Amino acid sequence: MFLNLHIETERLVIRPYALTDLDELYTVVSEPNFYQFIPEDVPSRDDVQRVIEWSIQCNQKNTPTKIYKLNLAIVDRVSQKLIGYCGLGPDDIKETEVEIYYGISEVYRGQGISYEAAQALLSYAFHKIGLYKVIAVVHPENVASLRIVDKLGMSYKYTYNHLKSELKDFEGLHHYAIEATAYQM
Repeated sequence: MFLNLHIETERLVIRPYALTDLDELYTVVSEPNFYQFIPEDVPSRDDVQRVIEWSIQCNQKNTPTKIYKLNLAIVDRVSQKLIGYCGLGPDDIKETEVEIYYGISEVYRGQGISYEAAQALLSYAFHKIGLYKVIAVVHPENVASLRIVDKLGMSYKYTYNHLKSELKDFEGLHHYAIEATAYQM
């Protein structure tokens, strides 16, 4: 379910990271402004390698009731080029909730690709893994992501406020959620 995950859409293949993804993934995440709305620092090439190795380890211990992290490559079906990532993992604020996330190379933005990947992953989360609820955390100025969560049918729940100092980077971000029973594919 996690180690051999393979999702195909009209334009994409979504699969777990492989060690051979290092150069293409690093190219994507090191693009200028890639981290504009993500509360993390831009990773080095070594950081990306560690994330890939850690992701592979997480996939070995992920279960339907405990997802440590499910980092997935978004690959263009035609070119077989890694063009972004998506995944599921514990929310940084409330670790009992599972968050969906995604990021795509700038060249592929504005084409509905992030939505296509997120929709396919959300369907997998509900229908294959059996999750009952998935959340998304979105920067209020990230118009593209706001459109995606809206198209997915996610509902705004609240804004993160008054967080502990170690979580200050999440202050002001919006929390969205959808339950499996409300999901329309």
